[in-house]
Amino acid sequence: MPANATQVLWLTLYFAVLGWSGYEPIDLYTWVLEVAPAIIGLVLIVTTRRSFPLTPLLYFLILIHCIILMIGGHYTYAEVPLFDMIKE
Repeated sequence: MPANATQVLWLTLYFAVLGWSGYEPIDLYTWVLEVAPAIIGLVLIVTTRRSFPLTPLLYFLILIHCIILMIGGHYTYAEVPLFDMIKE
């Protein structure tokens, strides 16, 4: 997959999860605090990508971390439904 296609795919996934995360979060203030680092990170990566390029693996790991932040912002980390089975 060419680099541009990969970038488009990752940005599409990023903004799709961001949009889902921002739609009726449990607590808006918590959502802003949790998602702000992901948005700041995206801005930094986009502005410095030519002068300070990272490896595709690192971009992928940053994307995964941003998705985790967005999921945690939507539900708050204590209420993520995926881990309800672990509590029991």
